[in-house]
Amino acid sequence: YESFFIIADLHTLTTKPEPNFIKEIPTFIKETVLDYLAVGIDPNVSTIFVQSAIPETYQLNLLFEMLVTVPRLERIPSLKDMARDANMETMPFGLLGYPVLQAVDILLPRAQVVPVGRDNQSHVELAREMARRFNNLYGEVFPEPDAIIGDVPLLVGTDGQSKMSKSLNNAIYLSDDAKTVEEKVKNMYTDPKRLKATDPGTVEGNPVFVYHDAFNSSKAEVDDLKERYRAGKVGDVEVKQKLAKAINEFLEPIREKRAYFLAHPTIPRDVLANGIKRMQAEAKSTMELVREVTGLSYSLDLFADEVDIFGEYDG
Repeated sequence: YESFFIIADLHTLTTKPEPNFIKEIPTFIKETVLDYLAVGIDPNVSTIFVQSAIPETYQLNLLFEMLVTVPRLERIPSLKDMARDANMETMPFGLLGYPVLQAVDILLPRAQVVPVGRDNQSHVELAREMARRFNNLYGEVFPEPDAIIGDVPLLVGTDGQSKMSKSLNNAIYLSDDAKTVEEKVKNMYTDPKRLKATDPGTVEGNPVFVYHDAFNSSKAEVDDLKERYRAGKVGDVEVKQKLAKAINEFLEPIREKRAYFLAHPTIPRDVLANGIKRMQAEAKSTMELVREVTGLSYSLDLFADEVDIFGEYDG
């Protein structure tokens, strides 16, 4: 597939519109580009772009807002969770419209498939509905994208309470050094009913073992730890130490690539600039089709001789 990787800075504003948070966005953009490149995203075959740099994002978002009802948006379960996590007593309009903006992110490049976590499946389903609604009303422009869910559909946070999230301060970052990873893993939530190492422990749903399954390349070691944990023959300390080692082994090549791009800033800078240009061209093409099928193209040539809506002045 031709791939598009978005840096969704506008979504940040739905829960953090204050100036002190907006000042942090350029750093967030820089860190995200470095992460994308470090994990192996190839800018020669993929497009990395910043959401707010695409004017058509705002245009299509406004149109899509006319095609969805408030009750439909209120049925999306993750919105209430986001409002709760942001300590919002009432939900602002921008947060309610968050899934609409996500649909724009998906449909503006006319995506056919969307890699997504289990918690965001409902957002892809809304994008499919938006595409279907638009196409039925105006004409075929958008494909109905399919969701692709990976082997780890949801990665719980280190606190064990919800998904891993920067805003909840329960995440391990690609940029974390080995010592930071060790400290975060050391403080991870495990089985609250297990008071000592000789107590039989629960593996299912235990965040430490969820992470072992995701990041430990030695299945034999993971199976051994699970068996001993259930039997009360291994303590949390050993389980966590081996997890920290596995995560650091997973992250080490990423850290090396990240350090390289950090030391050569013209590379990520050019990657982002070129990606924005490519996405701007893609978005322009999509909006030309949108204007054509909706009839909104009239605004582009109101004063052209052949479309003079005012006629001759005879006064």
